[in-house]
Amino acid sequence: MEVSFHFNDMAEEEYEDIVARVEAANEELLGHFINVLILEKGVGKRKAHQYADDLRFFGNEYLLDYGGDNLLEGLSSFPSFVGDWFIRKCMWSDEVTLGRNVEAFGLFLRIQMEWGKIKQDEVNAWDDRCQKDLELWCLRVKVYNSPEMDLEDLFDEDGQWNDGLFSSKPDEKQPVRIPGGGKLVLKLLLSAKVAKFCAIKPPELVKLTERGDWEGREHSWFSNWRCEEAFGMKGTKEKVMLVTNERTRYSVLIRIPGKDPKSLLMGVHSAIMRAFDRFNVSRPTKIDLQIQTLSGAARSLTSFQNQQMYHLGSLVERRDFEFLDDLEVPLNKLPTKIGGEYKFPDQVFPEMCEETPPFDAAAGLDRIVPFLN
Repeated sequence: MEVSFHFNDMAEEEYEDIVARVEAANEELLGHFINVLILEKGVGKRKAHQYADDLRFFGNEYLLDYGGDNLLEGLSSFPSFVGDWFIRKCMWSDEVTLGRNVEAFGLFLRIQMEWGKIKQDEVNAWDDRCQKDLELWCLRVKVYNSPEMDLEDLFDEDGQWNDGLFSSKPDEKQPVRIPGGGKLVLKLLLSAKVAKFCAIKPPELVKLTERGDWEGREHSWFSNWRCEEAFGMKGTKEKVMLVTNERTRYSVLIRIPGKDPKSLLMGVHSAIMRAFDRFNVSRPTKIDLQIQTLSGAARSLTSFQNQQMYHLGSLVERRDFEFLDDLEVPLNKLPTKIGGEYKFPDQVFPEMCEETPPFDAAAGLDRIVPFLN
């Protein structure tokens, strides 16, 4: 669907008047939208206003820049927005925020249909488009944010997305997607080096008062991860962080530029989702993620991560890898003692995913782990 332009109308009407008219129309639509979500659909106030903020950005920023349409007039422009412009222009774009924008737009369409503003055919057309292209949009934002990708390779000579270059490999396992959304809370234990490098300082860090709060087994197995600095990227100020799961010892690697807490949290989220995808773990398309950063020592992980550092050093010296996540495969074949027996993380992690999946449709996709306070 193409964005429509109305240059003739703009020539006859001052830009300030257009902005005032469009924003007023959008606020009327969004006011009704919020009321229906809260009073009729049972959506919480915070979530309802977040949906409205996403739609307001689409209407007041994107549509106004490319014409004079309000939200209702510019419905056909949303695929171009979410599948292209939002990914390239918004620093906060990732799979989570993209999915939330899609969810907000779908709710908006249905409420407009119930209000008599649009027809059922328009809703059906969006559902078909979303089913066909959502996976592609999620893949685009994933590779666009990947530090291993050269942005020039993502587009052809005409500036169009070169989707064929970064599609999944034929022999690569495909993630199973559960319809709807899910919630995931992680507790990320940061070493002093990581906290300093990323500029995460108190009171953002919650200090552990008792080791048992971290090492206890009363919470879900995937909730605890420890982040340690691994090595620096030659010729850059970037560093690679080693993030290890407390229960299974499974590790992922993330590359961050430093002095940016958001890049650390986004990197952790992306790497853990990649681990789930690697073992074909079912997960929702949209995930409400929360991460709590903690400081302190984890006895059960320190010695093992030291072994991993040594192993990583030899792997990096040999340079027998193309991308950073290629190192995760040999890294997780390092044996460790779990439950009194020597096991391999790349065997324990998928076993735990199968026994107690992070996302479970039967459990209502609600796998929240309480924060430590």
